[in-house]
Amino acid sequence: MSLPKNEKQPSSIVPMNAKAFKWLIETLQAVKNPLPDHLEDYLESVMQARYCRLTHNLHEQDTIIDKAYFISSGYIIVYYFNAEGKLSVLRIYGPGQIVAGNSFMNCIKAGYCIKVYEDAYLLEITHSQMETGYKTIPGMDELARLTLASFEDKEMFRDEMIRKGGEDSVLHFYRMFPGLLHIRIIRDEYIASYLLMSADYLQRCRMRLIEQGILPKE
Repeated sequence: MSLPKNEKQPSSIVPMNAKAFKWLIETLQAVKNPLPDHLEDYLESVMQARYCRLTHNLHEQDTIIDKAYFISSGYIIVYYFNAEGKLSVLRIYGPGQIVAGNSFMNCIKAGYCIKVYEDAYLLEITHSQMETGYKTIPGMDELARLTLASFEDKEMFRDEMIRKGGEDSVLHFYRMFPGLLHIRIIRDEYIASYLLMSADYLQRCRMRLIEQGILPKE
């Protein structure tokens, strides 16, 4: 028996979850509070929710990324292939994080791919919808700039985490993403690439941290 058409798709638009939308608003309020007048109503009217049944690329390398995402549940990685074809992971995002980079903000090609993992629930907005919001809601463009600036702070934290090296960087990673510790949604090779270490070294560090009781057992 053939499956319904939507079951063959890696992801599809689904009803908006009120708690997920509230979480997005609270995330934006942490950047700027109060939010611009009418922003919440506008976002609720244009944003869509996407459920990802399968792990797949949302955007390919060297294309324009025309959507931004808020992760209510699940994980996204940003990666690229270098000239030798080696995969390198630039970012890992989890629940409560916004995925919106320079390609989305400025409508230019991105030198990376965006991969979403199965069972992720995302809220998404298009570049065109953002541009309309900038024209109709005073202060929305400033909020977007402030949100993008907040990403730079997170990148500084990532760099500091990686510079610690060894078990310290592994510990910081799993404290940031506790859901990835025992459920191997993202391959160790990808996490190791993100942390600028080998997969074997990541595994040894993780095992020692668990054995010492610093990271929890299952």
